[in-house]
Amino acid sequence: MVVTAFEPGLGERAMPEVPTAEASPSVVRTSAGDSEQGRRPKPRRKPGSILMTIATITAGAGLMVVAFAAYLFGFTSLEAFHSQHRLAEQLAGSAGLAALNGTTPAEGQAVAILAIPTLGIRQIVVEGTSSEDLEAGPGLLIGSAPPGTRGDVVIAGRRTTYGSPFARIDSLHPGDPLVVTGALGKFTYVVTATRVVSPGSPLPAGPTAGARLTLVTSTPAVRATSLLIVTAGLVGKPVASVPVSAAARPPTQFGLAGDSSATAPAILWGEALIAVLLVAWYFVRRSRKGWLVYGLAAPIVIATALLCFANVAALLPATL
Repeated sequence: MVVTAFEPGLGERAMPEVPTAEASPSVVRTSAGDSEQGRRPKPRRKPGSILMTIATITAGAGLMVVAFAAYLFGFTSLEAFHSQHRLAEQLAGSAGLAALNGTTPAEGQAVAILAIPTLGIRQIVVEGTSSEDLEAGPGLLIGSAPPGTRGDVVIAGRRTTYGSPFARIDSLHPGDPLVVTGALGKFTYVVTATRVVSPGSPLPAGPTAGARLTLVTSTPAVRATSLLIVTAGLVGKPVASVPVSAAARPPTQFGLAGDSSATAPAILWGEALIAVLLVAWYFVRRSRKGWLVYGLAAPIVIATALLCFANVAALLPATL
């Protein structure tokens, strides 16, 4: 549309045509383009990136399994060695061995010394047979007869973890000597039998009129589904007698049960370990200095993993 205007002295002249919104196809096209761009679907993740994520998670899980196996069958042996060294220092200290001084030691403290000359074994025995007690070495069942007395001296030990002190007791034969030093002196027992007891079967240990030593561990070596029992008789006369009614009888799941109180800590530390690994993985992917992230995260991951593994190991059979 042309608009005319009148100016004095010039007459009428044509005004320039002003485009309207209806006559602005370029504006319409631009708006349409913006609308189409806003509705454009987001790009999908490539299958390769999904597979890479799955492979990373799988590899991480496999690495944790391998690390736990290394902890269980390797690192725990170092812990047991340290515990035995600590117990030996107790024996050499001014306090000496509490049991040898005629007093009953607290659970987890040294109570006797067990030597198996045929196998070259010499272990300090602690009071108690819980999963935690057996981490330090073989344990004397609380309430069982003291070494050298009339009754059953029940000692449990681990087969494959924490130094595996009872790893080879299945190779003992009748007549092999077992030497135990306790509060009442040094006593020699002679092996009489070795047997395997299935879960639920009566355990050949507990109150007895004779003077007997019973060694207990798990079998097979890794699966720990049954118990391996070695019995031995005292050489000579017992020095004292314990009333049969006062002697302890091992519980049904003796040696095959773990520490149920470690369930909650194992779950919590497991979740913490997963969280630490995910955070470290995120920053490694986002950072240009991955080596720096690895260096900062490694101590935290190792510490969290050790706490998690220790609680998971406590759930396994006490004589594993």
